[in-house]
Amino acid sequence: METLKTQLSQLLLLVPPESFSNTHDARVEQSIARILEGGSESLLAVGDFKEVSHLPELKAILGKYPETPLVQVLAEYVSKLVQSNDKFFGEEGVVCSQILGVACLQLFIQANFTGPQVATTAISLLFPSADPAKLQADAISLLNIEGQQAYDLMQEPVFLILAELIFERLAETPYEYSLFNKEVAKNTAELLEFVTKGSRVVDPAKASLNWWRVRALQVHSSVVSEPPSIILSICGLLLNNSLVNVLAPTDAPELERLLQIQYLLEVARVHIQSSTEHAAVLPLTKAKTISELQVLLSGAKAKRTKYQSFFTSNLIVLAKSNITTIYDVDTTVPESFNLDSDLLLEKPQYESLEDLDVEIEQDTKRVRIDSLLLDQEDQEAKLLPIAMKQEDIPVDLKELDPNDQPTLNNLDNLQLLLRLTVLKQTSPANDPLVEEELMALVGRVLYATAGKVNWTIFSRALWERSLLETGKSRTIERGILQMTSLIEEMGIKIKTRIIPEAQQEDPNAVTALRLRFIHQLPLLPQWSMDAKLAEKYMSLGVLKSAIEIYERLQMHCEAALCYAAVDNEAEAEQILLSRLQTHPDDARAISILGDIRQDPSLWEKAWEVGRYAKAKASLSHYYYNQKNIELAVKNMFDCLSVNPLSYENWYFYGCCGLESQQFELASEAFTRCVSLDETNSYAWSNLASALLKLDKTKPAFNALKKAIRCGGENRKSWRIYENYMLVAIKLNEWNDVLLACRELIDIKKDEGDASIDIPVLEKLVEILVSEQYPTEEGARLTHFQSECIDLVCNVLPKVITSSARCWRIVARVELWRKRPWAALEYHEKAYRVMVHNPELESSEAVWNEVVDACEDLVSAFESLGELPGKHGAGDVVCKDWKYKARTTVRSLMSKGKDMWEDSPGWERLQAMKEDLSNSRN
Repeated sequence: METLKTQLSQLLLLVPPESFSNTHDARVEQSIARILEGGSESLLAVGDFKEVSHLPELKAILGKYPETPLVQVLAEYVSKLVQSNDKFFGEEGVVCSQILGVACLQLFIQANFTGPQVATTAISLLFPSADPAKLQADAISLLNIEGQQAYDLMQEPVFLILAELIFERLAETPYEYSLFNKEVAKNTAELLEFVTKGSRVVDPAKASLNWWRVRALQVHSSVVSEPPSIILSICGLLLNNSLVNVLAPTDAPELERLLQIQYLLEVARVHIQSSTEHAAVLPLTKAKTISELQVLLSGAKAKRTKYQSFFTSNLIVLAKSNITTIYDVDTTVPESFNLDSDLLLEKPQYESLEDLDVEIEQDTKRVRIDSLLLDQEDQEAKLLPIAMKQEDIPVDLKELDPNDQPTLNNLDNLQLLLRLTVLKQTSPANDPLVEEELMALVGRVLYATAGKVNWTIFSRALWERSLLETGKSRTIERGILQMTSLIEEMGIKIKTRIIPEAQQEDPNAVTALRLRFIHQLPLLPQWSMDAKLAEKYMSLGVLKSAIEIYERLQMHCEAALCYAAVDNEAEAEQILLSRLQTHPDDARAISILGDIRQDPSLWEKAWEVGRYAKAKASLSHYYYNQKNIELAVKNMFDCLSVNPLSYENWYFYGCCGLESQQFELASEAFTRCVSLDETNSYAWSNLASALLKLDKTKPAFNALKKAIRCGGENRKSWRIYENYMLVAIKLNEWNDVLLACRELIDIKKDEGDASIDIPVLEKLVEILVSEQYPTEEGARLTHFQSECIDLVCNVLPKVITSSARCWRIVARVELWRKRPWAALEYHEKAYRVMVHNPELESSEAVWNEVVDACEDLVSAFESLGELPGKHGAGDVVCKDWKYKARTTVRSLMSKGKDMWEDSPGWERLQAMKEDLSNSRN
């Protein structure tokens, strides 16, 4: 059992062949060794598989094609093949069948993702007399899923179908739950229940099978334009913790560590592929801990141009590997083109880290850190830990030479690339600061010792650098050239090369290197790379070159979208109509045509043809814009029943629920939102709104707490804090009310008095002064008291502009604090605000309010004037309080004499004046 665990673990890890202990006399070992050596072709063409596949009954099954549908032929063939393996190889039969599935999968990936070109084709191996065009079309149609057409020109689709069928057969999957059953969408719930049962494994062969099946499904999802939700759901169930626990050999701690790391990286990859990137942060954090990777984002002075005479702040990723792995072997890498710029250096030239200078400011001359990386409190839980000061950098990283950092091991390089992808997919597009962070990550992988970074990892880093460089005028030439080179270097169906071909190496060795880490990186087939190149041409305005690439790739939908993007909708429609003449069931093409024409009947047709989720989403938005919320909700429900992993759709569904007062629906929708992305403060806030309408006050309060925590310092919303404050008042959570009130004032401080919720503030002060101010020696203020005092006495005076009521609140707290001199000062400010009202001479109501304020101030002079003063040396608060009181009354009377001499307010002033005169010493 331990030997089998070791073998299956090494196959999953795709370890370098020299580290695989192959005795060359065991069938399983020989087969695994061939795959590890990049020889999947020979395994299928000359190994035991050839002997079994030439059995008469198996050849007879294949001979039924094309009279019998391809899916039936291949399903029957696989079933008989697995039975034959069990018969001929006994206990090893199940593992041998699994290895055949792995070989087929690796061959498909080689043919479409990594190169070099596959020599052994499926048609020569299985269907030598079949029509290649028909076989290709039939195979592509089998890979269509959820209304999406698989890419027409992919190479060797039969290998992928075989791999998936073998894995399904070994998992004992009934045909009604097979992804090649076109009615499978109707059995989604039952399928997922069946998969859930199969995800609980205790047998290493079954654990290995589930893991490889997830890899095959991820490949399947990458051959259609959008990840199918049913595949993503299956992957989420099958790829669980039990796989590592069951597979890891007890006598090989290094293999166990590698399995744990690669499992976490692949979990993160699944989340990235399914557009739930935020969920990838936790597995990446765990992987970093296990691999002992040290990494942080910081800044250092650097020169970026050849003629720069001074150093400026620049972002830098400092990283160090602390363990070596079996993957640390010499390797070839794709060619990296030099920038050859008259101005820019090849890479930033850093000074030592002693001059570290990272500041969060709006000053563009200083390094700013993306707010998305600053929100989390725990540094280790961040996507990228950040060092803001020199003392924040660990000693090991501080000792690194920023211009010559040591090469990371390949698993740590993978972690950086996955972090880069998550950051890119969760950040604003074309943000200069984000791009600088991404370039710092890319640079840490590329600026390492040549020949130590795996080919696939290095090429992906080059690709990411090129995507960034094609957005800048000074680097665009190198970016486009590098992208072209990377596509051509794969060597897959390249007819006309722009870049001269490099000297050929051992094909098997090249294949093994390129496939080694393909299952940990987001999948990028060659046609997607070509399409991205076309997209770059589009962004540069080189429409002709972009269209030529799309036409060569026969990517009709992308070409149509390309024309639509430049407002040539007539040409876009023509392309789509031509596509539908040859592929009438292309639901995506029908739906895009509906988007261009804004025609609901086309979206309905796309749904009928292939249950294409985006068609229902378009219908939902269409009816929402038509003010038909009921139909918008109905269509979005249909969309989500097929694709339940779309955050945007759940959010829109929830908003429709709030607007139509279907609060249970809204509650469910926003609950789904926060389960997909728990960092979105608006989803938490909307969930709270729905819960409040359902009288679930406490859960709503907890949701608002989450909303505030997720909002961070840089994305505060006054609406969220206002709701938080109102709910906290209902629950008598006065510490939270105080927090919300303070944050609202901070957010709205530019609005002056409008930022202050005066009734709430008065209630907080009422609670504050309900207890005596602690004056005993050693007495301490409670948290609420100290925070409330700070808010009222320190924050408010800087915000108040024209509210006498607010000044009186401050005065009340100062008096409670035994500071009568301050209280009197604020009473005077309250009166001054009132007396400067421009309506004083035209509105009797205002006149009466000012008279009230004058009366209040006179009372304050009388009650506070003779109290002990600020300095405690026998002085009083206001020695001449009577004079000031009389002066105040006289001044107001002079202001109102012309207009209000006979008013009741005037009479009150006369009475105050007489009272003050009678009390004169």
